[in-house]
Amino acid sequence: MNNIELQRKSLPETFGVYTFKNNKGKIIYIGKANNLRKRVSSYFLKASYNDPYYEEKIKELVKEIDSIEYIVTENEKEAYILENIRIKNYLPRYNVFMRDSKSYPWVAIFYGEEFPRIRVVRNPENYPQNTVFIGPYTDKKEIIRILRDLRKTFPYCSCKKKLVQNKRPCLYYQLKLCTGPCIKAIISRDYCENIKEIELFLRGEKKLLKNKIQKEMEKAAKAEDFEIAAFWRDKLHAIEHSTTSQNVIFENEENKDILGYYSDEEQKYFAMTIMHIREGHIMNKSSFTIDLREKVIQKNEMFSSIMEQFYLSTNPNLTITIVLPELYEGIELFREVLKKSKIAFQIRIAHDKELGLIRIARKNAKVIVEQEIKMQEIKLEDGDLRIELLEQMKEILELPHIPRVIEGFDISNIEGTDATGSMVYFLEGKPYKKNYRHYLIRSKSTPDDVAMMQEVIMRRYSMILERNLELPDLILVDGGKGQLNVGVAVLNELGIEHVPIIGLAKKYEEIYLPKRSEPLQIPVESLVLKLFQQIRDEAHRFAVNLHKKQREKKMKGSILDDIKGIGPSTRNKLLIRFGSVEGIKEASLKELSELVGKNLATKIKNEII
Repeated sequence: MNNIELQRKSLPETFGVYTFKNNKGKIIYIGKANNLRKRVSSYFLKASYNDPYYEEKIKELVKEIDSIEYIVTENEKEAYILENIRIKNYLPRYNVFMRDSKSYPWVAIFYGEEFPRIRVVRNPENYPQNTVFIGPYTDKKEIIRILRDLRKTFPYCSCKKKLVQNKRPCLYYQLKLCTGPCIKAIISRDYCENIKEIELFLRGEKKLLKNKIQKEMEKAAKAEDFEIAAFWRDKLHAIEHSTTSQNVIFENEENKDILGYYSDEEQKYFAMTIMHIREGHIMNKSSFTIDLREKVIQKNEMFSSIMEQFYLSTNPNLTITIVLPELYEGIELFREVLKKSKIAFQIRIAHDKELGLIRIARKNAKVIVEQEIKMQEIKLEDGDLRIELLEQMKEILELPHIPRVIEGFDISNIEGTDATGSMVYFLEGKPYKKNYRHYLIRSKSTPDDVAMMQEVIMRRYSMILERNLELPDLILVDGGKGQLNVGVAVLNELGIEHVPIIGLAKKYEEIYLPKRSEPLQIPVESLVLKLFQQIRDEAHRFAVNLHKKQREKKMKGSILDDIKGIGPSTRNKLLIRFGSVEGIKEASLKELSELVGKNLATKIKNEII
């Protein structure tokens, strides 16, 4: 499996913008996606297109791709805007569709006029300075629909040219969608107040509109016109839904670096993402990953380590504000280091309006960690790599041949009750579930994992020998020296001591071998160790599943089974009639007597309550 295939198969399945680079590190294509993995993978599928020219271009593009990068967004709108910004900034060779003069659509309010008009425009830089612009939006049709809905509540003038006095109003006035400034039907002060309310709503200040709609709803309800009341209610919902927020373009043109971090539950990886915002736009991101499995490091040390290495090697020609999700120990020392280095940085915690950006940065850090984990899983699934892994395993454990068949064992119990054992079967490095086996422990009711492991291994290989079946190439037991030693003893007793066996202890992920006093240390990043862990964890999962079923079964049936006079037939009769033990508890003495007789019914009521 090549690097590109590994990258695309481990991409997150979320909204975002992807970037293709060639072998010189140059960006050759930028695109947006609702599902990054599916969209990027679609380029590599052998599909036929209606347009042969387009098909040829796709083939040329794919040939040049050397690496894939991405930025995760919170929704489709953010992905659309970020894609547009990045294409205009980098002008990739294969992107030609968004380089023209058209930009995002904005709502323009012409406050320089006596009666400000409202229109949808592009390229705000082409309009007077006293014009207010709200946006950007991703879809002109969507803005027009929003304004159309707003206009029913807040009428306004939408003429293309400046107002001139008319003798007759336009059709919009007759439809009550315009207040008629062209015929002096409204004074400028009242008209401007209405326009201000529209601006407040478009900026997200919806309280005024809600109050107005509330009054309309109450008015309709008092008149018992419930259909109109419902209309106003639905209209508010529709307008609120149509104004999805976005976190990739900002009015404030401050240059900022927004930091987010994430670590998985098992503390295998730590990732930090820095979103670089320049002149109000997300321009790029920098990401860093730390493998925690062989490091003893605090969160504040990870912060300091990454930030110092990154920012002390940076020499920007502009002042940058570093925005943190939280303050960390050592931040003051870092500030002092920056001052001495004369780098123009400021550091502060995020403001409320920047929390959306912090979420985006953290989300990107999270998917980086998830991608690292996914890449490890993909590597384990790759056929050629698995054979290579098994070859490495043979060398590390000094096995006589490649361990084509590996059987893994685990025990599950709580305080020794309902103990179960499991055996999982891996064929050429992959689970082969058809050969999995469960074992209900027979020997003990006290918690003794070592004795239980001995029983399960004995039962498994006694059966193998009786039926003359194939022995595994390697046995893995969950546990340390104790479990390994009983496994070795069983194999010796059965005369199959030539079968290799190892133990994998959870605490330090150490490998125990027979006739070796010290555990074998395998690097934590080793895929051989990861395969051992996968086998161990799968055996544990399989054992726990049966253990849960046994406990549930026991909890359901044990109360009835312990009552003298209730056999399987009566037990089933009771459960069929009343549904469960709880149903039997709630049944009256009379109902129970009708089914099993008064004496047994009385006994059930006495025992079960």
